[in-house]
Amino acid sequence: MQRNIFSTVTDMNPSIVILFLIIMSFGVSHGAADSIVIWKTFTKVKMKAIAFLIYLLIVALGLLLWFQSPILGLIILLLMSIIHFGQSDLSYLRRGSRSMKLSWGFVMTLLPVIFFQNDVKSIFDTLLGSDINLAVFSSLRIMTIGFIGSFLFFVWITKGITSNDKLFLVLEFLTTIIMASLLHPLYWFTIYFCFLHGLRALINIGIKSLKDFLFLIAFTLPITFFSYFLLFENLQIKYLSIIFSVLMALTISHMLLPSINRSLLKTFD
Repeated sequence: MQRNIFSTVTDMNPSIVILFLIIMSFGVSHGAADSIVIWKTFTKVKMKAIAFLIYLLIVALGLLLWFQSPILGLIILLLMSIIHFGQSDLSYLRRGSRSMKLSWGFVMTLLPVIFFQNDVKSIFDTLLGSDINLAVFSSLRIMTIGFIGSFLFFVWITKGITSNDKLFLVLEFLTTIIMASLLHPLYWFTIYFCFLHGLRALINIGIKSLKDFLFLIAFTLPITFFSYFLLFENLQIKYLSIIFSVLMALTISHMLLPSINRSLLKTFD
């Protein structure tokens, strides 16, 4: 029998409001740091404006895609998360293999399904507005357990990583597994995405001062207000759909930003 803090997702409504605010501020802030990247990449105001417009256009198209086809949007979000979490979280391990980073990304994306399979199903059902076959989650559970083993194996055989880095990496990995076994998936995701992943991403791009961090939080306020007042209050879209649709749309732009910048620099240089 699964340990569960809440019986259903709907029982979490008061908590989801809090999670919504945390993810839309702390969580989205590391994606909002793209604004600093754009600002530093281009010297001309015109180029900065073009880059921002392209970035926001991709976000808008991502939202449109999600609400036109939630299942396609969710699949894209999961695939991007697998790639992005591995690349971002382990970016400091320059000699780490792609297989190791892919294994990390897969586990971080789907870890809760091992311990709270029914709750993950409930979340996905809510997002898609349908009843997904439980066998899908049983398969994902087996795959995630397999990727846990593959990650530890790749860490063990990789020679380009120091013993200290390996020890730290394994301890962090095991800590996330323990956390995922104790916390409801939405709580675990919030802690991982906003703090374990998000804060590290901010540090990686050079956001280290409290002033910079508060600037990013302020930068995300329009997104929070847009998501709450327009999507929730006016369009009556559920909190979960808002959270994951916004994350999907922002992640697309976030991952495409290096290509956007290179293309603009090449075109207008």
